[in-house]
Amino acid sequence: MNTDVHEKMVPSGELASHCLFAGDPNNPPIILLHGAGPGASAASNWLLCAEDLKKHFYVIAPDAIGFGQSELPKKIPTKMAAWMGYRVEQIKGLMDELGIEKAHLVGNSMGGALAMQCVVEMPDRFDKCMLMGAIGAPFDRPSTMTRMISFYDDPRAGRYRELIESFVYDPSIFGDLQAVIDDRFAKAMNPDTRDVQKIMFEAMVDDMEKLIIPAPVLNRMTHEWVIVHGRQDNVIPLETSLYFLEHLKRAELHVLDRCGHWAQTQRWDAMYPLILDHFLGE
Repeated sequence: MNTDVHEKMVPSGELASHCLFAGDPNNPPIILLHGAGPGASAASNWLLCAEDLKKHFYVIAPDAIGFGQSELPKKIPTKMAAWMGYRVEQIKGLMDELGIEKAHLVGNSMGGALAMQCVVEMPDRFDKCMLMGAIGAPFDRPSTMTRMISFYDDPRAGRYRELIESFVYDPSIFGDLQAVIDDRFAKAMNPDTRDVQKIMFEAMVDDMEKLIIPAPVLNRMTHEWVIVHGRQDNVIPLETSLYFLEHLKRAELHVLDRCGHWAQTQRWDAMYPLILDHFLGE
């Protein structure tokens, strides 16, 4: 049994998923859903977190369909709702393949909208849930978001560096941010997936509002949610998390200071205790 952090392809319904795994399969399963920036993947969002989380959980973090190394549909969708549909079926197929009846769920950014759609469609498959700087709510699109989803109009390294630096509270204290930029830019420019990513991001420009979870649907959810948002998030405004707080029946909001869009890398000191307390009651 390999409990170390590792990656492999796994059947997941119609399309196979490239996943990051860590921890003992006998631990409580937790599914981590990444965001949607150019070059995003499960590893780019969750690799550093997995070392801590594997002590308590069976960590499963798939590359969402359209990102990383997961299998692509034969016909590439041009609408966001269709991309979301593939990803919901991906999570269902992955859980079925792994024999997981019920799991905890964490969604970051676009992964937050995916997490909520999974709970809407499969409420009995999920236990406690967490959102981090999530979309799926009405909001006025910030300029940083506009520049992110239009990246492939001018996909240059200098522009990508400016984009990623805007994701963090203070680039000078991030650690090796340049390594993150280089890795994600290489993935964003991979000739095997670049054309697909361009189509997908054009869909985001046109109809991201199709991912909004209506207030009455949120109000019917009975799951316990913790909502986390960086106070200095330049990508997704705090109003999205306030929308979820207002309409989810069982939710609490934590706004983290000195934190941009990636709470799991910029404020792990706060995120890790929140995760243990919410999911394990520690």
